[in-house]
Amino acid sequence: MEESDKNTVKIVQFVEAFGGGVYTYVKDLSNFLATHQHIMPCEIHLIYSPNRIELDKDLFHKEIHPGIHLHEIHMQRDISFSKDWKVIVKTRKILKKIKPDVIHLHSAKAGVIGRLACLGLVSEKNIYYSPHGFSFVQQNISRVKVMLFRAIEYGMQVLFGGTIIASGDTEFELAKNIGKTLLIRNGVDFELPDKLYVQATNANFTIGTVGRLTPQKNPKVFNQIALQFPEINFIWIGDGELIDDITAENITVTGWVRTREELLQKIGALDVYIQVSLWEGLPIAILEAMAMRKPLLVSNVIGNKDTVENDFNGFVYNTVSEAVEKVSCFFNEKKRIEMGNNSYKKAFGQYNKTTNFLRLIEVYKGYNKHKKTS
Repeated sequence: MEESDKNTVKIVQFVEAFGGGVYTYVKDLSNFLATHQHIMPCEIHLIYSPNRIELDKDLFHKEIHPGIHLHEIHMQRDISFSKDWKVIVKTRKILKKIKPDVIHLHSAKAGVIGRLACLGLVSEKNIYYSPHGFSFVQQNISRVKVMLFRAIEYGMQVLFGGTIIASGDTEFELAKNIGKTLLIRNGVDFELPDKLYVQATNANFTIGTVGRLTPQKNPKVFNQIALQFPEINFIWIGDGELIDDITAENITVTGWVRTREELLQKIGALDVYIQVSLWEGLPIAILEAMAMRKPLLVSNVIGNKDTVENDFNGFVYNTVSEAVEKVSCFFNEKKRIEMGNNSYKKAFGQYNKTTNFLRLIEVYKGYNKHKKTS
């Protein structure tokens, strides 16, 4: 390395689940590192899979900072020992060329492949892992799979070490039982929401959500709630394979939106933001809704419940009937606006991208002192 580069930290962001909230987080983090070189001079490499259906490749190349080194490797979500081994070999070749000081792994698949690929190349003290929702908290898989995924998480931590970066408070409590963990919450930027915000004025009361129509996002329950309120407009911002679960005539499925500005505008047109997920890490979509001053109605699962203080900025529900009951609490306009403003205050205080990413940079800087020098 040249003399001028001795203080430059080589950072690798490694991700398989490059879509939805994980895409937003990893892209935003990479861009933040690239634009804050005055805080920590760094060379950023992003190793990612382009295979998630919701990834807009053209938009990604427009949104990612030109100074970031991109490495595309085709990965699949499901476990396949032969295919996964090939990915490990390819990743290891890339890492040998980069010689990273720090590697940050995003999502469960990357947590396994990345740890194996960087074995002997990166000190375990410089390995970070963001689960973005542990795979063993899924509620639509068998008990055997839950046990398998839990064993993998614990086993990888025991064998290969590293530091878990928990995205939210309840994930933090769970992760502490697995291994060394730091709480650095997910965050969003507030400049664009502040610019776009106007108070929603709908002829018909409107409730909406954001996400891919998958088992995790639980469109059946969204549909059940909508059926109880035929006079209310329900909007699903997104698309996906479970589109047939949406049968209520008062639900509009928008399809995917391309830009954050368009997404925020659609969220801004809602009276209430609802998240009915079966499991989460800490959804970026909820944080965007909070930045747009929306009161929340969320299922009582990890991640979702971190964002709500009951009767302050919304409600956490346990059953469909409880969710239906809570909808009527938002009909009071004054109370609804107050809750929306409280959502903003809570998000700005806890889920501010700038504050939280600066904390992560300090973590990178501190652990870089432990990098191998021999």
